[in-house]
Formats: sequence, structure tokens, C-alpha cells
Amino acid sequence: MKLTITILLSILLVRLIFRKMIDLPRFKGKSIIADSNIENLMPEDKFWELVSNSKRNSKGNYYVQCQLLREQLEALPSKEIISFNRTFIAIMAGSYSFRLWEAAYALNGGCSDDCFEYFRSWLIAQGRNKFYWTIKYPRILFLVGVKEFIENYEGYAYCAYEAYQNRIGQELEYPRDIEYPNPGSAFRASILLYPELALLAW
Repeated sequence: MKLTITILLSILLVRLIFRKMIDLPRFKGKSIIADSNIENLMPEDKFWELVSNSKRNSKGNYYVQCQLLREQLEALPSKEIISFNRTFIAIMAGSYSFRLWEAAYALNGGCSDDCFEYFRSWLIAQGRNKFYWTIKYPRILFLVGVKEFIENYEGYAYCAYEAYQNRIGQELEYPRDIEYPNPGSAFRASILLYPELALLAW
């Protein structure tokens, strides 16, 4: 019994360290939008630099991170705010898959379509490495993920719209030319697919 408790505590400690202090190794795989024909995108290096700056300076507070990103975007020319948002939407679309959704479902003890949108927005906010490694290996969420009850995933998706409104005084239009792909053949709504993530949901 003591050994079991020690192992569980050790696992939780490793998870805490990863969430708060350690980034994953640099992801060197293919970018989601590398071969995209979508126009007027912000270069991914600049996009992720803005995300990284907001993450680093927020000291782990997601709401502060949203505010910091919005302030960074407000300092940019309007065209760059638009291009940032287009890149954000393109990455959101590229990460729309049942495989990732099933992991988010297990993590949250259920996950609606809106919840999955907010979840991917939050995942982008964690930075390039955690985002891409999670897309490739969803089980990594055991180290970096949090249940929606703990973190309100939604806010990051609105930063560009709010920054544009504050900067220009007009509403930023949603890019209708960016389409979501087919997410897969069938969605498996079972927390048993990712039991380690399901443990975090309770």
C-alpha cells in the first residue's frame, strides 16, 4: 500500500513539474500549416514567439496570459493582428481531429464541440512544443493538461478580436476562407481510451 501511494505521489510530482517548470523537447516535426495554401498568414516563428512571450510573462496565470497577448497584439499594425488571427484559426483548424478530441473527452470527463474548440485554443496558448507534441502524442496531456473546470480554456481565441477592436475601433471579421478538415471516421466517446487522463477528470 505504501509503495502504491509513493508511486502515485511520484507520478503527480512529475506531472506538476512538467506543468509548471519544464517544457518538452524542441519539436522538429512538420508544421500544421507548412503546406497550406491559405493566404496572409503570420509566419509561424513570429506567431509562436508572441504566444511564448505571453506564456512566459504570465507566471502561469491563464487570464493574465490572455491579457498580455492582447496587449502585444494591440502594439502591432492592424494587418499583423489580422495575420496573427488567420494563423491562429489555421492552426485551430489543422488540429481538429477526433484523435485529439477523444483525449480531451477523457481529460474533462466529456467534451462538447464548444469545449473542444476552447481546449485547442488553450493548447495553443501552452506554446509550440507542448502543442505539437500533444497533437502527435495526445497522452502527453497527462503531463501538461488540466480539466476545463480548473482552467477556463476559452479566452485566448478572442485576444486578436479584442486587440483589433481596441486598436482600430472596428470588429475583426472571422476568416471564412479557412475550412476545417474531416476530423476522422468516427468519434469514440469513451474515457477508457485514455484512462490516465480520465483520472485527472475527477
